[in-house]
Amino acid sequence: MVKTNRTAAVIVVPLCILALGPISGCDTPAGPPSPECTREIVFTAETRIPASTQIVQSFTIPNTGRLRYSVDWVDPEHIVSVVLAQAPCGADEFRVQGCNVIADLSPPPKPLTDTTTWLRPGAYDLLIANFATVEETTSTNVVLSTAGCLVP
Repeated sequence: MVKTNRTAAVIVVPLCILALGPISGCDTPAGPPSPECTREIVFTAETRIPASTQIVQSFTIPNTGRLRYSVDWVDPEHIVSVVLAQAPCGADEFRVQGCNVIADLSPPPKPLTDTTTWLRPGAYDLLIANFATVEETTSTNVVLSTAGCLVP
């Protein structure tokens, strides 16, 4: 019986020392390196939209990432809506629900701004509708952010 207690002590004591004492190189795990953050303007435009009309602004993103897009217009009393969809998506396809819509924004607020989840490289369309009875001027800005960037 004495022999069993010594065997247990020989096993337990070194394990306790290992558990309590720091091991060199294990105090802070490094993990994989964080990817670099890059932001790229993939589309920008200032466009006049006739009254009661919808236009399509097409752009392509070269890499996987998040899009942050913003559309502003002059008169805060006017209603302007924005739809982001995979291309091709024209006004006719949108009316019959033939588009792969990613986001559909309506005011308020002004400007309309949104950030997407991860999108793959490819072609995308912004459908901008002017519901006013007069021409409206819009300003559009689309920025692509890579995996290393914090979500805005």
